[in-house]
Amino acid sequence: MPAVSKTITINAKGLGKPPVTLTLAYIPKNADFQTVVPIAWKVVTLSEGDSYSYNWTDIIGGCRADIDTSTGVVTPEEYAPIPVTRSADMLKDTSKRPAVYYFTTATPYGQQNARVMNRTKDYVDVGAGFITNYNQANEEFNPIYVCPHVMDSAPAYVNYDPMLYIWASLDYAESELLDQSVTSTQSLWNQDVSKLTGPQITINVKRVNGVLVAEGPSARGGKGRVVPAPLVYKADLAFAYPTIVASGVKAIVDHLAPQGYSFKYTTKGYDTEAELEITLPPNVASCNQAELDLIAAIDANKTIFGKAFIKGHSGAILVAKDLGLETWIDINPATLQWYGAGPGDTNTNAAFDGKNKEDIVRAAQESVSAANGNGAASSGEAADAPSAEIEDTNKFASVRRGGRRSIPAF
Repeated sequence: MPAVSKTITINAKGLGKPPVTLTLAYIPKNADFQTVVPIAWKVVTLSEGDSYSYNWTDIIGGCRADIDTSTGVVTPEEYAPIPVTRSADMLKDTSKRPAVYYFTTATPYGQQNARVMNRTKDYVDVGAGFITNYNQANEEFNPIYVCPHVMDSAPAYVNYDPMLYIWASLDYAESELLDQSVTSTQSLWNQDVSKLTGPQITINVKRVNGVLVAEGPSARGGKGRVVPAPLVYKADLAFAYPTIVASGVKAIVDHLAPQGYSFKYTTKGYDTEAELEITLPPNVASCNQAELDLIAAIDANKTIFGKAFIKGHSGAILVAKDLGLETWIDINPATLQWYGAGPGDTNTNAAFDGKNKEDIVRAAQESVSAANGNGAASSGEAADAPSAEIEDTNKFASVRRGGRRSIPAF
């Protein structure tokens, strides 16, 4: 079976510390996360200098999907290649214990889709994906989405547009079902891999001024690049007198506004304190920089109206937006995000120079223990659509299960 094959390579050059966990997933245009639910295709932790490669082909297939109800992780079981314009039936032989599922040979059925018809006389979860290393010993089915709970005699369509997304540290395991929040979570990179020219797709993940960036090819030519996730810096300000709070805040705003900042100002009534919430522009990569700019704005005003004192500070970074609900993570100077790390960089503490706090504590314990002579301290169709059942001596052709070929016994 002739196929288009591409190798997707993820490199970490200029990433520095700490490592970042990436989630790769294909999100087709028809994904509604109810009848078509995408899967986390690959989840990988990337450190400086790492390189990982994965294959994609245009050999479309369907499978019986086994969904772990406790984890949402999908395992592809029996599968078969199903080209566009062809349909295959999934059947179940209940005379075997356990029951045996199998596919018929895919046959033309006159529509521009690849179709699986459920003929098991039961509900079944149908997976869609692609086959790599076709007709080789290491042949593998890669599920990218699931059509859950397909009724008997109902179709499931398994052709898709291979729009690949890469995110930083989504909270999913590899092969786990995704939810709709990913569609409003900022991705590092996304492209339709079928429209990229050449057999090699190389994406480099790095940090630029502390901001996580992914650079890779675009279907329009050139390189794609991440836009920094929205950041908010908050400062609790105190003034000498209640009467100068409003004018003092205005003096600060007048100084910072030309730099692209936007503001929200909250008072406590007739009081000497106010909260100033500052939304960072794209060219300002960190709350730390915003605070330095705020201090400069305070110092720049030579009158009493600009003389504010910063009593407290905090920040937040946007990680998801879904159906009007925004999800923000609180950050502070003890977190890497305060200094410009991406929202996925959550495993280390800035106070420990990018190293994991627990590792430093453990190393110190081992050092003390060794000094005491103890060694290491820690070692589109209706459900009644006609079946593509055509008399064919090859009807019950070989099916593949987990990369191994098997022929149902009768």
